[in-house]
Amino acid sequence: MDLREQVKGWARATWWRSVLWSLACLASVTFAVDAGEARADRAAGRSPDAVAGDWWVLLWVLGLGLIILLWWRRRWPWQIAIGSSVLILATPLDPLVALVALLQVWIRSSWRLVAVSTTFVAAATFAATWRDTRGISSEGSFWWLWFSSEEGTVMGAFEWWAPVIITAVVMAAFIGIGWLRRELSQSRASGEGHRVVAAELSDEVARQAERERIAREVHDVIGHRLSLLSIHAGALEAQTRDRDDRLAGSASLVRESAAQTSADLRSLLEVLRRPDDPDLAEAVPGIDAIPALVDETVAHGMHLVATVMIDGASTLDPALGQTAYRVVQELLTNARRHAPGAGVRLVVQARPDLGVTIEAANHRLDSGPLVKGNGLTGLHERVAQVGGEAHVHVDDQGVLRTAVRLPWRFPAATERTAP
Repeated sequence: MDLREQVKGWARATWWRSVLWSLACLASVTFAVDAGEARADRAAGRSPDAVAGDWWVLLWVLGLGLIILLWWRRRWPWQIAIGSSVLILATPLDPLVALVALLQVWIRSSWRLVAVSTTFVAAATFAATWRDTRGISSEGSFWWLWFSSEEGTVMGAFEWWAPVIITAVVMAAFIGIGWLRRELSQSRASGEGHRVVAAELSDEVARQAERERIAREVHDVIGHRLSLLSIHAGALEAQTRDRDDRLAGSASLVRESAAQTSADLRSLLEVLRRPDDPDLAEAVPGIDAIPALVDETVAHGMHLVATVMIDGASTLDPALGQTAYRVVQELLTNARRHAPGAGVRLVVQARPDLGVTIEAANHRLDSGPLVKGNGLTGLHERVAQVGGEAHVHVDDQGVLRTAVRLPWRFPAATERTAP
């Protein structure tokens, strides 16, 4: 840390201000007690004592207690300001402790507490100033120190308007400092809030740029290959239409699948680019699209036995419906990839009192241990994000069984409860 940073850190520290205020308050309390005793001795016709009386010693100790409390003025600003003001109104103490506490009231407290505390401190300051200006010499008055050239010279009491002006000037000075520090504190807080917002916006811009880059790469690579696949499938369909109906049908199915995959890819890329767009979110297939997904899978030649029972799909949160669709899609894709030609059993049940349950079973061609790839890992993560559960295991007959349960959650826009 260089010298400049050390100086800045020292300037931001608060302990040294507390030390300076404590020394100033100690001097003011000591002088206030001495001046008060001098005024009392003169009023009683006594000569000044060499040793202060017990009452004045106790009063000085009480002033020391107020100075100690001043170190907690940031934690209890208005309590210290009002409490010390009441004590100053009752005893001949100096108001500096209350004035210092008032600074923190102006910086940290609500306007109601500011008004109440300022009223108490102003009354205490006027009372202390009035007592001090009743002194007729520099021994009994702090303010005569500024006008008396010789110590002990009798000057007489101040005019009645003098404590009023002194109180107004002192209060204006401390209130002005407190108000300026309050504005500075609020400006710092506002600036910090702006910096946080700017940082969040910067992160969002960076994430959006990364999403755009990924979307471009996916579009250029996968979109290009899907286009080639569609073109070649169309050419194969045209060449075999008159010679082999079965091969032509397969080519037609490949071409249609490539076209549908391209459309799905475009939708997903739009969601990637604009994830918060509600119109795009609605374009993602939901739970209502599961029957069409099953029909499409059967049309592609999979041996699939499916039972789909969906009740009240319109009352299901769209995000949960989309998760259910993606889970079924992943299970069918996983079975087609790892167990081609094997039969698949699929059961989907969805209703408000039950939630969404998805069960799938298919024989495995590989007899080795189950290895969870990206598909099953992504399935678990997707289900966990919506508060669901997913279980995958292989039974004794070598059948891969998957069970997924999703909670039923109503859309956020509707206030409904399950029957």
